Amino acid sequence: MKIKKILITLLIVMCCANFIFAAGTKEMEKGPIEVTFWSLFTGGDGEYFDAMIDEFNNTHTDIQMTTDTVKFDNYYTKLTAALAAGTAPDMVVVHQARIRNYAPSNQLLILDDYLEKMNAPINDFVQSPLDACMLDNHIYALPLDVHPIIMYVNVGLLKEAGINDIPTNYEELIQAAQAVEKKTGKMGVACDNTTAVYKAYTLTRLFFSMMHQQGGSMLNADNTKATFNNEKGVVALKALIDMVNKYNVTPKGLDYDTAVNSFKLGDAAFHINGVWATGTMEKANDLDFVAVPLPGLVGKPAAWGGSHSLAIPAAKAVDEDHVNAILECMLWITAHGEMWAKAGHIPVRESVHQSSEFKALPYRSDYAAAASSFVAPPATAAWSEIYSNMSDLLEFAVANNSNPYTALNEMEKRVNEIIATYN
Repeated sequence: MKIKKILITLLIVMCCANFIFAAGTKEMEKGPIEVTFWSLFTGGDGEYFDAMIDEFNNTHTDIQMTTDTVKFDNYYTKLTAALAAGTAPDMVVVHQARIRNYAPSNQLLILDDYLEKMNAPINDFVQSPLDACMLDNHIYALPLDVHPIIMYVNVGLLKEAGINDIPTNYEELIQAAQAVEKKTGKMGVACDNTTAVYKAYTLTRLFFSMMHQQGGSMLNADNTKATFNNEKGVVALKALIDMVNKYNVTPKGLDYDTAVNSFKLGDAAFHINGVWATGTMEKANDLDFVAVPLPGLVGKPAAWGGSHSLAIPAAKAVDEDHVNAILECMLWITAHGEMWAKAGHIPVRESVHQSSEFKALPYRSDYAAAASSFVAPPATAAWSEIYSNMSDLLEFAVANNSNPYTALNEMEKRVNEIIATYN
């Protein structure tokens, strides 16, 4: 009888062992959670971002990221179609200015509850870029970076002209630029103002920045009307026009590539561009320069800035475990912003700003403070078209030394016409 009981016990143990082994085998066969991702990053940006993905995959066994690069020219066309069809990948890049194109139609997942449940360190994000990813008090994406315009300064030319301090306002910038031109024969301010090669977006970015430096804005609170046709707009536009036509510190008809190369070759004292130009400048031979946040030229510090953000298509909400895995990827990427900063971008996590790895990068920590004075474009689907048209109209005003009041009237009319087509 005892032998029979022993045999029965052994049989039960064997069955349980087989069940546990089968369950374990099934779990092993399931493998890590795969997170698919579309990247629009190419060139130098692409190399740095791919390195981040490789590092994530090398340090994680439970989640693996699979990326597919889509050329920028076709990226938003493909993304829009995929979001509408429910065939988008698990994670997507969305420029902050385009979040409004998808969030109102519920094509992007609201992240608030998921982030709260996993106790995500939201307080570690710089507030301004995080706010730019929110609509109606809901988080639709996590910012990856900010890339505002900043000021590049050739300190060698300034020293040659007897200037010891970096300009902090418009008057000081003009005076320093004139002194450099008089003493060295070099260009004062390399700032593009023509669409000969690319649209003169620097003019729009500067005008935008100077409006906010004065406490103004481009559009009203609900983005239904232009708000720059006023004295603040006159100050901003006149500053751009005078830099070329009155003070002659910037050549008329200067295109983007020439502006970049002039500074890179040491032929200009100042250059205003996005942080993405840092990599180009630091590779230049014998260029003694610094990169600083855009000064408050006509008021307090404020600078136009774009921002890449990471979002989850709403269709992915069917599996909470999968959503949590995607968020884990997003949080890891933002927490390792020092790797992405090598491409020139400013990280959006305070902990990254304080890290020794980030501080050790040349130039980046010098302009990291620009993240706090970063101003996002208006959250409206009309912004892309407004942005493009403003570039053309500002170029015309500068090229023709236009009366600021007349030019602003034309700009206001055009912008309001654009907005009306989106309502």
